[in-house]
Amino acid sequence: MASPPLPALLDDAQGIALQVISLAGELWSGDVREVSVPGSTGRFGVMAQHAPLLGTLREGMVSVYPLKAEPPLHVYVSGGYVEVQPGRVIVMADLALRSDDIDQARARVAQEAARSPMAQAFTDEDYVRLHAELMHQRALQLRGLPWK
Repeated sequence: MASPPLPALLDDAQGIALQVISLAGELWSGDVREVSVPGSTGRFGVMAQHAPLLGTLREGMVSVYPLKAEPPLHVYVSGGYVEVQPGRVIVMADLALRSDDIDQARARVAQEAARSPMAQAFTDEDYVRLHAELMHQRALQLRGLPWK
């Protein structure tokens, strides 16, 4: 009895449709050559002609590799589900944020922290003098010299 023929190798033009959806709505959709997700039992990748499955996601990054020669996109998910069907993958996340949104949010938080009254107090001249005096006293103490 002859064994079934092996599937043909995938060409670069073949991809799979991907949707990334969170409770806030659709975050990203398009054709991809591969998507890598943080499954509850470990990270796994999905490409065209993947076997159908339904799995749970743990917290982590979903890495999306678009079909076109674009840089990969990374999406943080806090958990959820992934459904793989022939020609289609749906990532249903509780919370999802694109990596560039995360970087912008971090920059915004740092900028607000720098403008805070506490940060302003740490930059005035009196604080600088006090800090220099304390550092001088600590250096004398470490050398075993008496404090002045």
